[in-house]
Amino acid sequence: MWDSQRIADLVRGELTGDSQVRASGCCIDSRGVKAGEIFFALVGERTDGHDYIEGAWQKGASVVIGEKERLEHRREVRVPEGKALIRVESGLAAMQTLAQAWRKELGAKVVAITGSNGKTTTKDMVAAVLSEKYRTHKNLENQNNELGLPMTILKATENTEVLILEMGMRGLGQIAFLCDIACPDIGVITNIGTTHMELLGSQEAIARAKWELIEALPETGSAVLNGEDEWSVKQAEHDSHRTFFYGLEGRFHEPDLWGRSLTPFGTLGTCFQAEMGHGDRSLVPLGEKQAASSVTVRLPLPGEHNVLDALAALSVGVLLNVSLEEGCRGLAAMELSRMRLELQPGPGGSTLISDVYNANPTSMKASLQVLKERGGESTLAILGEMYELGQSCRAGHYEVGQTVADLGISELITVGPLAEEIARGALEKGLSPQRIHSFPEREGAIKKARELLAGLNQGTWVLIKASRGMKMEEVTRALRKD
Repeated sequence: MWDSQRIADLVRGELTGDSQVRASGCCIDSRGVKAGEIFFALVGERTDGHDYIEGAWQKGASVVIGEKERLEHRREVRVPEGKALIRVESGLAAMQTLAQAWRKELGAKVVAITGSNGKTTTKDMVAAVLSEKYRTHKNLENQNNELGLPMTILKATENTEVLILEMGMRGLGQIAFLCDIACPDIGVITNIGTTHMELLGSQEAIARAKWELIEALPETGSAVLNGEDEWSVKQAEHDSHRTFFYGLEGRFHEPDLWGRSLTPFGTLGTCFQAEMGHGDRSLVPLGEKQAASSVTVRLPLPGEHNVLDALAALSVGVLLNVSLEEGCRGLAAMELSRMRLELQPGPGGSTLISDVYNANPTSMKASLQVLKERGGESTLAILGEMYELGQSCRAGHYEVGQTVADLGISELITVGPLAEEIARGALEKGLSPQRIHSFPEREGAIKKARELLAGLNQGTWVLIKASRGMKMEEVTRALRKD
C-alpha cells in the first residue's frame, strides 16, 4: 500500500520511527495482527488499544496509529527498529481518511448495498455473482458501519476489481457519511421497511435515510431497486439516476429482471427462472449484450425473499457485464454469512432453521413462510422479541402472530415480554391456546421446546428467530446439543 511517511501525511499525523516502512491492511485487535499491517489503537467500551501497542508490533504490525491524548498520559512508547508510530487526534477518523484514499487509489468499481431487510444476504450474493468474472472484496459478516466499512476497504488488496460494501444506518446522514468514504458506482436498496422506526420516527424518514445511497451516486451511477417495494419506487420517481428494477410480480414497477416459476428443490433450495424484461433496454446495458435472456437458477436458499435478493445480485451482474449464466453459477456455489438460515440437526430427528442474526416483521414473516413450506404439518416456531420498531412495536409483533396462525404452524413458543404480542396475535387469529407457549427468558423456552419435540413427529422443522440482542443462538446451541 503506502510507506509510513505517506500514511502520516494522509492522516496529518506525527511520525516517530522508520519513515519508509511499508504497510498494507489493518487491524484493531492485536491478537489478530498480520505481518505488515497497520494497527489502529482504538478506544472501546471495555478495552483501550493503546494498552496493546507493543504486542501489535511483536505480532508483526509495521505501523501503529495511536491517539495523541491517550499516548500523552502513558509512559513513553519506544518504537522498535523498522517500525513506525503515528500520533493523530482520532484513530477512527484516521482510519476513515485512509480508507477513502485507498478506495480512490484502487480504482475498483464499488457496489454499495443497503435496505431494511436482506442486505447482508444480498451482499453475499452480489459477491458470488461478480466473483465469476472479477476479483472481488466484501465486508465480513455485517461490518457495515463507520468502523467496519473503512476496515473492509483497507483490507482490499491491490488487485481488487470490485468492492462490495454493505451499509447500515441508525439515523439520517449516516449512509451519506459512509458513501463519502466509499464513493459507490452502483447502489442497491433491497427494500425500505419499518426497521429503525424507533430511531427515525416515520416511514418517510427511513426512506430519506436509505435514499442517501442513491443520491451519493455519480451522474453515471446506477440504482438497483426492488420493483415490489412501494417506497423504493416512490423515491425513484424523483431521481435522475439510471434505474434497474427487479421483481417477481411487478407490483409497483415493471421489472427489468423477472423471477418466475419458483419451486423448492433439495433440503433448503429454490429453483426459479430469471428472465430479462422487454422494456426500454437503453436503460440496462453498460457494456456487452447479455448472452441469454432467461436462465434457470438453483439457489441454495428458500423463500421468495431470498429469490428477490438473488435477483438484485443478478441485476448488478447485468450492469457489470456478468452474464445471467455466469451469475447463476455463482449463486449455486455461494456462501452465506453466519447465523442466517443455518440448518442444524435437532433432537428427535428434527431440523433447526437458525436465523438469529436479526429480525423485523417482514423478515420474521418470510422465515415463517419458509418454515411452513419445508415443515408442512409438523412445525415449531420459537420467536423472540424484535427491536427498533418504535411506535409500531406492538403492531409488528401482533402481525407476526397472525401470520403464525394463518400459516397453520403446529406449535408456537415466544421468548420475552414484547413477544407476548406475537402470542396474542396468533391466539386472536385462531391458533389453539394449547399450542401457544410464552416465556420471559430463553431457559423456559428451551425446556418447553425439548418437551414438544419429544412428542411431535420425527422430521419436525423448527424456526428459531429474533433480533440479535435476544441471543437466540443459545436456543439453537441448547437444542442442537441434545
